[in-house]
Amino acid sequence: MKNFFEPKRIAVIGASRFRGKVGHDIFKNLLKEKKKVYPINPNAKKILGKKAYASVLDIKDKIYLAVISVPAKIVPIVLKECGKKKIKSVIIISSGFSEIGNKKLEDEIKNISQKFGIRILGPNCLGIINPHKKINASFFNKMPEKGAIAFISQSGALGVAVLDWAIQNKVGLSSFVSIGNAMDVQFPELINYFEHDKKTKAICLYIESLKDGRKFMEIVSKSKKPVIVLKGGLTKAGEKAATTHTAALASIAEVYKGAFKQCGAIQVDNLHQLFEVARHFVYEKAPKGKKGLILTNAGGAGVLASDAFEKNNLEVVEIPEKVIIKLNSVLPEHWSKNNPIDVIGDATPRRYKKVLAILEKEKFYDFAFFALTPQTMTKPEEVAKLLIKFQKKTKIPCFGCFMGGDAVKKAKKILKENGILNFKEPEYGVAAIAKMVKK
Repeated sequence: MKNFFEPKRIAVIGASRFRGKVGHDIFKNLLKEKKKVYPINPNAKKILGKKAYASVLDIKDKIYLAVISVPAKIVPIVLKECGKKKIKSVIIISSGFSEIGNKKLEDEIKNISQKFGIRILGPNCLGIINPHKKINASFFNKMPEKGAIAFISQSGALGVAVLDWAIQNKVGLSSFVSIGNAMDVQFPELINYFEHDKKTKAICLYIESLKDGRKFMEIVSKSKKPVIVLKGGLTKAGEKAATTHTAALASIAEVYKGAFKQCGAIQVDNLHQLFEVARHFVYEKAPKGKKGLILTNAGGAGVLASDAFEKNNLEVVEIPEKVIIKLNSVLPEHWSKNNPIDVIGDATPRRYKKVLAILEKEKFYDFAFFALTPQTMTKPEEVAKLLIKFQKKTKIPCFGCFMGGDAVKKAKKILKENGILNFKEPEYGVAAIAKMVKK
């Protein structure tokens, strides 16, 4: 598996001289990062200034990874040449196999791979990106930031959208993998690989179907790293679309839900949750229990957060009487006297500081949710700095919900730079937190 992610020398079979061709983009991506890469094209002498070869068999050096981007009917021919060259890791980008009903051709390349002992990623996939090693063996033309989240996607096109989003939002990845039809290399092998990868702290999956559910559950249940899953095809319409997309039958939603729960995979509802949950595990601040403390300067935000807690099976923990007495001494007489703790709309950073000084000495809650609206006296950046100090002192997972636009923009940036997730609204944030809580 290591040759997929850290190959010393790479051959691009189907490298093209022409812009806009997949083989051109893959070769260019690898060349741009100054990798030892060989273009294979019998109809070209040079590609992007590099000598082109008619076949991998013409290369004297040992090749660790081959990336194939040729018409489907030619794949068996070039795959046999890879076998003769003793290349053990191959990415097949080419489409035109079982996803369009051409199972016979896919079976043929499977037989060839088994004969020569070749591991295959794909066919019908986008490829692999490893930001830490600056390997971009895909036709996505950008490099995400280095990070600790591995993302494995069954959909290449969805993978492109996620990669673009990750770059825009500065979400670092340890690796990206598109598995396509998953003829050979599947989710379990990749989860196992990232389980042992020191750069990876959380493993994110976009799944449309599983070919070996038992093996998947076995690997996930053994994983010490969180495996976070977004399952496509949960409705009848989605199930039908998934069946025709990557040539595998998607099954009943409840079956998958039960399987994920049994093996300890964290199932989320959308792409945003997928990465928000993963990032919190990267920060190593996942809640250890369901008891949440809500602190807000807006009663309405507290109500929304409380509703969301109940919907998501989290506990709005009761505040001990001794703590209420202490808070009475620093809060206005008409404060809520319960959880959520409403510090009232005219709360200054000084009031926040006094409240947090009391709460940081208490241990009756598992995590804290801070909802803030940018009122005249609030000073969001100062409050954000107080929350950071609070989290450092208590070691309790803290989540921000600084609601608004430009008025809270700098505060949200401060939170993010210091490892505190911020959600746009209570309902969305609490739903994501619920996915992190150890059941």
